[in-house]
Amino acid sequence: HAWQALAPGAVARCMRCDAVLDRGHRLDAQGLLALTLAAAVVFIIANMADLIDIRLGSARQNTTFPQAIAHAWGQGDVLIAVLATLTALVAPAVFIGLRLYLLAPLVVGRSAPGFAGCLRVLHVMSQWNTLEVLTVAALLALVRIAALADATPQAGLFALGALTLLMAGIESAGLHHLWRHAPQWP
Repeated sequence: HAWQALAPGAVARCMRCDAVLDRGHRLDAQGLLALTLAAAVVFIIANMADLIDIRLGSARQNTTFPQAIAHAWGQGDVLIAVLATLTALVAPAVFIGLRLYLLAPLVVGRSAPGFAGCLRVLHVMSQWNTLEVLTVAALLALVRIAALADATPQAGLFALGALTLLMAGIESAGLHHLWRHAPQWP
């Protein structure tokens, strides 16, 4: 099989087993840029707003995700703090930043300097982006804490859920669409 660009909604199938090999993404560069900008805004909200409000008797605790990482570090859970920082803060930030860096020039018909290298880094970062795991873990923690105390989800948790959906939409396009929209080099 040789890869070729697919029209939006088209499906490429294996000639032997009829398995789906690729799908044409319905969004163009402008649509993907809009999704990526929305993901950037929601990422900031998810990291600045409180995730959960826990009340046990007269005690009350609110925390953001960076504060939870700092607390884990302070409690001696260094490995957990480092892994959470890399997979839930650094990787998504680099993923979103690189997407913005590559998509903004594509929308105006140019390619960003270092285009191919950025695509390679983007491919690696997408493997380390585990926001969906973090979202499920946060929801499970909320359910378990609710049995012990009053736990109320806050704006940060809703933003985390929205960010997970946005990132899934962005990643569904893959990286081939960036090559397809890139101007041809002489």
